[in-house]
Amino acid sequence: MVTSSETRLAKGVRSLVTLGAAAVVLNAHAQADTAELELKGTQRTRYETLDPQYRAGFSNSDQALALQTRLAVDWRRGSLQAVGEIVDSRTLLNDSGSFATNATTNTLEPIQAYVGWHRGGSTLRVGRVTADLGKRRLVARNRYRNTVGSFTGIDWSWRGENGRAARAFYWVPMRLLPTEFDAVLDNDQELDRGARDSSLAGLFYEFAPRPGDHRIEAYALDYELDPASDPALAADHWSIGARAYRAPRPGEWNYEIESVLQRGDAGGVVGGVPRRDLDHRAEFLHAEIGYAFARPWSPNLMLQYDRASGDRDPADLRNERFNTLFGARRFDFGPTGIYGIAARANLDSLGVRLTFRPAPRWQGMLSYRSLRLDAARDAWVGSGWHDSSGAAGKDIGHHLEGSFTWDAIPNRLALETGFARLAAGDFPERAAGAAWRGDARYYYVALITSFEADGSRP
Repeated sequence: MVTSSETRLAKGVRSLVTLGAAAVVLNAHAQADTAELELKGTQRTRYETLDPQYRAGFSNSDQALALQTRLAVDWRRGSLQAVGEIVDSRTLLNDSGSFATNATTNTLEPIQAYVGWHRGGSTLRVGRVTADLGKRRLVARNRYRNTVGSFTGIDWSWRGENGRAARAFYWVPMRLLPTEFDAVLDNDQELDRGARDSSLAGLFYEFAPRPGDHRIEAYALDYELDPASDPALAADHWSIGARAYRAPRPGEWNYEIESVLQRGDAGGVVGGVPRRDLDHRAEFLHAEIGYAFARPWSPNLMLQYDRASGDRDPADLRNERFNTLFGARRFDFGPTGIYGIAARANLDSLGVRLTFRPAPRWQGMLSYRSLRLDAARDAWVGSGWHDSSGAAGKDIGHHLEGSFTWDAIPNRLALETGFARLAAGDFPERAAGAAWRGDARYYYVALITSFEADGSRP
């Protein structure tokens, strides 16, 4: 019997073959006679420490030496492009009580291998790719996280001269491997595989800038996941979103508003029974307003608010927890790595953020956020703590964060350091009881080196 996911995959593969053949034929008409080759690489070494550990089921404290090494090759001739990229993400200094997953370790993985075709303002990519979409809250190439997610499929993008842009894609998400704890801890190598029970298709459009540099973008994403092994993980829903923003400029106000509605079906556990047919109705809102002072250090002060819905009643046939899909969260909620204090799910958070540049090659950030559950009976996502009665309340606590970056040699050598602390509220202290270890403190320091070489030949 052929499943619907197999049918979708077969359609996607046929589309890949068709579009790949079209790109080769069209390239035969290219008039260029020069090939360009660009080689890029980065190496990031980051030491992290977390004490005490706030998650359930791990050691009292944790540390990690996260190593990420990247090498990318970009070849172009006329309208044709071929890109390959390999990333080695591994972690040292951890142990059997550490937080170690495929988000921390994925060794020797070719995260990009695609053929692209360019004509006018359009680009067609076929193969394995990484991608950022909009602000990156639903689709992102991870930057702070040690491992990088990728997709295999078809990706078309277009950009007009007046600032308009469009994008359409059909991707199969790649499953980061290995997932077994011992294999991750040993930095074992295993090539990622496409999640054949999953697909992500989408449309994205960015409108021409309005007077005053006000910008608007809109998107629709169709996500499907139908794992036979666990119906509770299933998903089949649309995400319809829009974002309006104005980037900071000295002496002027800036803002950002992004809203997303999710509708469809989702998996879950009701009455101890895994189900894949729960009515999924979730939403997300990010809003911020700031002012960039025309003063030394270029300070920009922002008031921020985020709400990602949670599941109000775990016993009913509705799932209201927002699904952030393949998005990044470091820029909203602090460092991830072995920390990752907040996720874009079952969260209600108000905060204030200050960014500044004390010197041309220095930049810094200080942030405060209150962290609360949106739904008291849903989990503090990512922590392992949950009170289905709701008696523990909603107050996760108060979060303070700071980071500082020095571009010692622009585009060649950078040093970054930062800290974060959670002053716990009622929820973790009541939900965890005697197992709660106290306020979590996190520190990190990272050294990033980069190189770039290019050349051309007739």
